[in-house]
Amino acid sequence: MVAKGKKASADAVYAKKTTRSANPFDNSTAQSSKRGNPFDVHVNKEKFKILGRICKHDRGMPGVSRAKALQKRAQTLGQQFAVKHKTNRFKDNRIGKHLSGDQLTESVMNARYLAEKMSQVRSNQKAEKFNLNDDELLTHRGQTLEEIEQYRDERSDDEELDDEALDADFTAAAHFGGEGDSAQDRQAAIDEMIVEQKRRKNEIAKEKDEVYDLTEKLDANYKLLLPLVAKVTKDEQDAKPPPDAYDKLLKEMIFEPRGSVADKLINPDELAKQEAARLEKLENERLRRMRADGEEDEEASVAKPKHRSADDLDDGYFLAGEDDEGDDTLAYDLDGNLGTHLNGKKEAVLKGDENEDDDDKEGEEEEEEDSDEESDSEVDNLSDLKESESESEPEEAPKASKKKAKKSADTIPASLDTSIPFTIKMPKTYEDFTELLSKHATAQKAIIIERIIKCNHPKLEGVNRENVVKLYSFLLQYLKDLFEDASEQDIREHFQLLSKLMPYLYELTQLNPERMSNTLLEVIKEKYEEFRKNHKMYPSLDTLVYFKLVANLYSTSDFRHPVVTPCFIFIQHVLSRSRVRTRQEISMGLFLVTVVLEFVSQSKRLVPAVFNFLQGIVHMSIPKRDVEQLEITPPFERDGPLSKLLALPANTESTKLEPQQLQPTDLVTQTITPDFKVRALDTSLLLIKEALQLVEEHVGACYLAQPFLALLSRLPLESYPEHVHQHHKDATELAEKLAAQKMKPLAPAEKKPKALRLLEPRFEAVYDDKRRPKMSKAKEERAKLLHKIKREKKGAIREIRRDTSFVQMLRLKQTLQSDKERHEKVKRIYQEASVQQGELNELSRAKKKKKF
Repeated sequence: MVAKGKKASADAVYAKKTTRSANPFDNSTAQSSKRGNPFDVHVNKEKFKILGRICKHDRGMPGVSRAKALQKRAQTLGQQFAVKHKTNRFKDNRIGKHLSGDQLTESVMNARYLAEKMSQVRSNQKAEKFNLNDDELLTHRGQTLEEIEQYRDERSDDEELDDEALDADFTAAAHFGGEGDSAQDRQAAIDEMIVEQKRRKNEIAKEKDEVYDLTEKLDANYKLLLPLVAKVTKDEQDAKPPPDAYDKLLKEMIFEPRGSVADKLINPDELAKQEAARLEKLENERLRRMRADGEEDEEASVAKPKHRSADDLDDGYFLAGEDDEGDDTLAYDLDGNLGTHLNGKKEAVLKGDENEDDDDKEGEEEEEEDSDEESDSEVDNLSDLKESESESEPEEAPKASKKKAKKSADTIPASLDTSIPFTIKMPKTYEDFTELLSKHATAQKAIIIERIIKCNHPKLEGVNRENVVKLYSFLLQYLKDLFEDASEQDIREHFQLLSKLMPYLYELTQLNPERMSNTLLEVIKEKYEEFRKNHKMYPSLDTLVYFKLVANLYSTSDFRHPVVTPCFIFIQHVLSRSRVRTRQEISMGLFLVTVVLEFVSQSKRLVPAVFNFLQGIVHMSIPKRDVEQLEITPPFERDGPLSKLLALPANTESTKLEPQQLQPTDLVTQTITPDFKVRALDTSLLLIKEALQLVEEHVGACYLAQPFLALLSRLPLESYPEHVHQHHKDATELAEKLAAQKMKPLAPAEKKPKALRLLEPRFEAVYDDKRRPKMSKAKEERAKLLHKIKREKKGAIREIRRDTSFVQMLRLKQTLQSDKERHEKVKRIYQEASVQQGELNELSRAKKKKKF
């Protein structure tokens, strides 16, 4: 129910809908300013309707656009045209107008004054060009020069004032008796005057001495004061800020020496061709010298003149060298004796034989000295692997004489052939390769390998590229044969050969990395299969040499490597499974530990087998009773004779041994000696220190260092020399330092806020009916840019034309306005003149009336 006197909501809505106003203009809406006049709209019709084309100029309002353009030009060009040639605005163009009062230095004031005078001269150049009456007052800091100048006559301190000696008081007292009651004697007055004069002279001399001393002191410190006096000026009173990094770098670049012009870099292909051509040329010369072909012809051609005329004076007769045998021309010799050439030749031959005998004796002595020096330097000179040997041979070969070659052939054994060819063909079989190397010494084997590589370089034309792969396989097999059955006498020589061949193995690896790596990897796989058959025995020595090759030829810091990673696993299996019972096995284990530490020197990885092996070596160096056991991990034994294999007996005196490293003979010797025990423990201590330094930054370094402390504390150092004590102290201190470190508590890793997913916009080419030629991307961009420039240029020309018409219209309006004002002035002048003429006529008529 609805309350009485109230209408329902439906009735109210119905009444509102049906209510209409009586005024017909109440429902009409006022025309807004945005709607515009429909007659101002201009429609641009298209001939064809094309799908996909968006036309931006289908309709427009030219009247509104024209009005806006005129309004914009009136606000810009109109205002500029209105104030043209008008100077009703003050502009401060003075120098240093932004500086405050403290910053206005004397140089700024002088520059401002000079600029003002120059502007005045330019503005009134014709009027004041020869004006000498310049009535301007010169000022300085607000004061005129007349106020500043006071015409003082200040005398210097050095000038003596003689007139002060006879002042008025002295004259009155000396000549007139003075004004005092007691009269002085004349002699007393003169004495007093002399004393006073001496006192003043002494004071002046003292002052001069002080000034002289100060001057000498300043002269002595002149060099210290010179930078301050020379650099500090009135403009630089304020302290300059220190030069920043950019200024320092700029000065370094200014005074940096310029690079000198270098030769053009040679292409590797051209370099290989040049090297092959050089070796071929040297080989041809060597063969020619060996056969002695063409030497007599060359000497005869040099000595014998090609042509002798009838007027020849024989000036070069005795300078031509050897002459023809049948030449018996009568001539004077150098001593002025008359004779034939045959007599002089016989004497020269006799003298030459004596000289040759002396030279042979001297040559024999020199060769004996050279052979001694070469034998001494073969062991020491191991670093120069490539350049010294390859370059010295070609230089020495041309200088060798026949007799010296014969003498050297007698002194050197017949099994070693010193004549190395410069061009060597690739051996077809491994037997030929070993036969080629067996004829030469260790130092010459590296030269042979170098020349084989250069003569069979893959970049040369007509060379089989498989030759370098075959040479690499031959070298690996040759190293295997050398080290597999090495003895104590030749093991050192084999390692020297390995160090000399290492650069050439690296060069071969770089020529074809994939093939060479696969070849070496197959050899290592074969060695690993042999090791798995009897994993309790250490592999042969050639396997260890292959590991050393891998360390020198490849990057061992990679996380995964096709050659290094298998070697890594192989070494860990050897160290953790093979038994340690002899001197050879201990030396091999320490050699493998050194190689592994070289592997992880950059990556600092953790290798548990290395730490276990080093703990085992220290464990075997501790003397133990039969019932005593120490915890150790296999392959080392807790008790028994092998658990104290490296322990020194109590009665052994080895404290005087000098520090030595492990020798190459240790790798092929089985018996254990006291000096080897000392060297093994000393090497182990050094390796423990190096291994702990590598894992120093690891989280669990404390757990790796704790087992070493218990073993190092049990070592009896009384029987060991001093250097072992020092190495034991260093290793113990480092282990205690790492064992004292505390591990950080585990904490969840900090998660970075997840970035919002960014979607790349997908651009779609808009189709239009315009056919364009196919162009590259760069040409297409250039064409678009040229088209845009053309459109902008047309628009700029159109705007300039409209601006010109607008300015012409303003000038026309200004001209019309001035003409209108002039016409009004002329009209007003005529009007005033006509009024004046009327009054004048009226006066003249009045005068005529008075006359009559």
